[in-house]
Amino acid sequence: MFGHKRPDVKQTADRELMISVGRVRDRMAAQRKLVATFREVDPATRAQVNLQEGLFDFLHREARTRKVSGQLVAEMAAQQLQADNLNWQNGKR
Repeated sequence: MFGHKRPDVKQTADRELMISVGRVRDRMAAQRKLVATFREVDPATRAQVNLQEGLFDFLHREARTRKVSGQLVAEMAAQQLQADNLNWQNGKR
């Protein structure tokens, strides 16, 4: 009861938030790349791209409001670079 350390919920939640930011950013980039290949874009596809952009903006703003540590951001960026590098080496550009 006394002397027990409380679990660090903020760090876990911040890590999950940064993972979500990365996933949405990747989806948004893939959709933008796909839309760039189309000659004409239908309104549903354009709405989907706008939705991903809005979600990214919201999550990014939330991370800034929660003051996610720079160390965590750097760690997540390093993991993303490592994953991208592995995909590039395996020919999965």
